[in-house]
Amino acid sequence: MNDQLRVLLIEDDPVDHQLISRSLQRSRRSVELAWHRSLANGVQCLAEDEFDVVLTDLSLPDSFGLDTVIRIRNQNQDVPIIVLTTLDDEQIEASSLTAGAQDYFIKDEASPHTLERAIHHAIQRQESVAENQALLAKVESSRKRLREQKELLRKKNIRLRKLYRTAHRFVDNVSHEFRTPLTVIKDYVSLVREGLVGEVNNEQRRMLDVASVRADDLNNMVDDMLDVSKLKSGLIGAWRRPCQLGEIVESVCPPLARKASLKDIEFNVKLPNSLPEVYCDAEKIGRVIINLVTNGMKFCSQPGLVSIDASQDESRGEVVIRVSDNGPGIDEEGISQIFKRFKQLKANPESTSKGFGLGLSIAKELVELNFGRMGVESRLGEGTTFSFTLPVNDPLGIFGRYLERFHNSKSGGVGVSLIAVHLSEASSQPEADDTDSFFNYLLRRDDLLFRAGPRRWLFVLSSSTLEVPEFLSRVETEWEKTNRNRPFGPLPQFEMSVQGTWDTESDSDVIVEAFQEAFQSQPVCV
Repeated sequence: MNDQLRVLLIEDDPVDHQLISRSLQRSRRSVELAWHRSLANGVQCLAEDEFDVVLTDLSLPDSFGLDTVIRIRNQNQDVPIIVLTTLDDEQIEASSLTAGAQDYFIKDEASPHTLERAIHHAIQRQESVAENQALLAKVESSRKRLREQKELLRKKNIRLRKLYRTAHRFVDNVSHEFRTPLTVIKDYVSLVREGLVGEVNNEQRRMLDVASVRADDLNNMVDDMLDVSKLKSGLIGAWRRPCQLGEIVESVCPPLARKASLKDIEFNVKLPNSLPEVYCDAEKIGRVIINLVTNGMKFCSQPGLVSIDASQDESRGEVVIRVSDNGPGIDEEGISQIFKRFKQLKANPESTSKGFGLGLSIAKELVELNFGRMGVESRLGEGTTFSFTLPVNDPLGIFGRYLERFHNSKSGGVGVSLIAVHLSEASSQPEADDTDSFFNYLLRRDDLLFRAGPRRWLFVLSSSTLEVPEFLSRVETEWEKTNRNRPFGPLPQFEMSVQGTWDTESDSDVIVEAFQEAFQSQPVCV
């Protein structure tokens, strides 16, 4: 391919044109983009000039559906075609590929990296098609065999895409499909165990406890599958806020204590009352504790012992949480493999707990999502201690960890924008709390939100200057959409002011100063 990539975009929506143009501008190659709003003008441009690839919507003023792909392919048999659409439909996708498109791309997935990769692969695939056609023309005797192989490959590619999308849909829906019957099972087991439908003897109660614990195990497996899918795709979000570690531990301990009692495992929790607030997503950290304690119970000796304790590391501005067991320990080779997905060490032969080998891998990634670190110490024959850290509720320290993450990433400098938000003093506290929930809903994985006062917030966005207006527009759109569906009245009006956008690689000191100034007027509060 040449150094400059020539792209023809046929798209009638100016907003989508701008988004795709910006994505292409971030490509590692120089891109020359020609844009037409109608298929007729696009086909005419294709007839008069040469392009490396055609990006087209299926819904145009003068064309709709497969006819768009067919007319482009009839005009040029060699140019790669990528369909960019909002229609996530397997049948339309398969039909588009059959009609001559090289790829079918959902617009919401068109990040700079994925779009560049799709274009590159489409060009490669079309070049392969052209080479095969030239070969078929030269070697008449082998034409039929090659055509059959090409058709088989095309069908396999379509099937693979279908399987990939089906797998993702399954993972997205499995929570509802599994949790509803699981909830019913647990509720009925609880009703029977409490004797509400008849007297229950001790042995029956023990069996019902086993059923309840195994339902909890299955629910954890479902959570693991969902988490690993979201982590892999980068779709998992985080609602980070000031939290009390004791409340997080207390919320997840009852089922763990019941499981320990059933297995004759001593389960101890020792948390100092003097621990400071931590800054994290409480639900995610609860998942970490569940996975670590469940893992400890799986590997502990008989009689078993699993404990949770924590301490503050003032020098690093963090709290260290430890989960220990009295199991056989892990050797150096096992420690090097323990946090990899689908890796399981040999469990206690008497253990009935099974899994996918995802728990520790997910725990590590969830800890890192909350600006912490995961570690493990083990002595053969004595036991193992898994530890993880969480930052204390210090906005400046948390922001420093946020910048450090970008400095340590392989992607290099990243743009960071600060946006301050103010509610009017007339807004009630419940209205402010509802607004806080709304703002957290808008966050992406690499964004932060600090509540700098009862009615003040500060967004920290991983974005460039060009993306800030898009975010502000999205906030307004979502605010209007939310207010249309709120049963208790609309959210209050708020003012947003952009403090600036900086490059994390070259402007770190300036960013920190700007961040500090945002909190000078009021102290950070919960």
